[in-house]
Order: sequence, then structure tokens, then C-alpha cells
Amino acid sequence: MMDDPRKPVLVLGANPAWQKTVVCERLNPGEVVRVKLEATGAAGKGFNTARAVRAFGVPVVLVSAAGPDAAEWDAACRTEGLETRFFPIDGSVRTATTIRDLSARAVTEIVEEGPAAADGALEILLAAMAEESARSCMLVVAGTFPPGLDTRRALDQLSTLTIPVVIDSVPAVRGLRELERVPANLMVKLNESEWKSVFQEENLDSAIADARRLWPRASLLATRGERGALLSCPGKHSQILTSEPFEVDAEINPIGAGDAFTGGYAVAVCRGDSILEAALHGMAVARASCLNRLPARFSMEEVAVSTDLVRCEPQDA
Repeated sequence: MMDDPRKPVLVLGANPAWQKTVVCERLNPGEVVRVKLEATGAAGKGFNTARAVRAFGVPVVLVSAAGPDAAEWDAACRTEGLETRFFPIDGSVRTATTIRDLSARAVTEIVEEGPAAADGALEILLAAMAEESARSCMLVVAGTFPPGLDTRRALDQLSTLTIPVVIDSVPAVRGLRELERVPANLMVKLNESEWKSVFQEENLDSAIADARRLWPRASLLATRGERGALLSCPGKHSQILTSEPFEVDAEINPIGAGDAFTGGYAVAVCRGDSILEAALHGMAVARASCLNRLPARFSMEEVAVSTDLVRCEPQDA
């Protein structure tokens, strides 16, 4: 485990969730489905990412929403070693339910939208981000935002930052497209379907090409599930990142793997790795997280094994 750096990673995870994982023999729509509870815990893209970073000993400040259950949510965060800053929402933290269908070897995720932002939430959020970004080594924007929150103003503030900024958020990427200025050291990370949806393209290469024209200095990364990831850096050929397949009988839970990827990437950048090295580390962490019941959970031993199973190969841009 690496020593704590002097500055923390700042994570904006504006829409947290309580995660419940259940298992059933067969998921039949329209019928009563009996399930068995496997695991519960705090989650949401921001929390998952922050937890993944903290697992490597790197300090983290998580800025997220909280409502009447703020004390419970804060306790869950602090149990994981996370510093917290909250802005208010009009209700309790939402719930996300993962259903593992044993017969189909499939995983289904049911996610609530969650309560709306409360009065004054944006001002509290902007003040927290301004204060914390001044002492942080990196910013990660992860996931969605509570309904009613003006994300444009938040992105306007972040566009002036000189520290590395990772955007792993569909609404934030949509908002970036409307800005005249984006962070100078920017990584945009989405999964393949999200890239195609945001840029309204039928294939990933076209979506990445659109983004490259829009943000010529940014690094762009698309995760592609079992097919690995595509990394595009300014002025360089794209890289295809791949990993060895899981064993046929392995019980895989891919929920939160993208968040673990982001966390692993952030850790590697903070320790001085190149963008490619950081992306490979992110892939190894993501792969390890697929072996656990709750999202973005993994052991250092699992990460070490996964590190030996990931690789890259050049591809013409």
C-alpha cells in the first residue's frame, strides 16, 4: 500500500445510493420473484470511486448529497476512511438494487432517481468544491446529479481548474459540450453505450472522433465491458486495453466495475504514472472488483493478480 500523498483526491459524487444485492434462481418478469439478500452497503458512482481510491491508502474528500439520513450516510463514508462534505436534498439517499439471476448468469440493476436538490444546495456545493479543490491533487466528477441542481454552474466553476479533472458522468459530459472552456488537464471517461448516446453516433470510433474535435487536448477513454477499453490521447494512436477472460464458472458482478476503474486510474495518476499506465491500472482494479458482491470492493491480492492479466495493443487512431 502506498503512503498518503500530501493532497487528497476530490470526488464529486452528487447522487449517492444505498446498495442492496440480491440473488434469485430465475428472474421472470410479470411473476413474483423470491430473492435472497446477499449484501448491503453504501454506493453510488461517487462513493464507489472514492472508496476505490481510499483502498490504496490515498486520502479522499467526497462531496455528495445528503438528506434526513445524513448522519447514517456520513458514518458509512467515515467507516471507509472518507472525508465528507454535503449539500442538502429533499429526502433520504436513494436505493439501488442489484439482482443476480442464477439461471441466466445475468445481473440486473434497478436504480431510483432519488430526491431533488433542496433550496440553497447549489451554493453550498459550489463553496465546498472551491474550498476543497484548492487543496486537492485531482478532481473526479462521478455519476448523475439530483433533480433540480444547475449542473451548468458547477461545470463553469470547474472549467478553471488546473489540476487533473476526470469526468465519469453522462450529464456532466453533456454539459461540457456547451462550455466555451473546459479544464486544461481533462480526462473524459464513459462506457461505450454512453459515448454513442451522448454524441448520437452509431459506433464508438465516430463518437470518439467527435469528442476529439471538440476537446483536442483531452484524454478520452471508453470502457467496453468484457472487450476491455479504448484509450485516445492527444496526438497519439489509440490504444486497445484488454484482459484475460474470467474462468467460465466464476461468479461475476460487473456493477460498479467502471467506478473501480476510475478509482484505480486516479490512484495511478496521483503516483505519477502515464495516462496509459493509469488506464491499465484502472482496468486491473475494475477486473478485481467484478469478483465481489458489492460494487468497487476488491482486495490488493485480487488487484495484483488482475494486473498480470491486463495489457494493451496499438490501434490506428
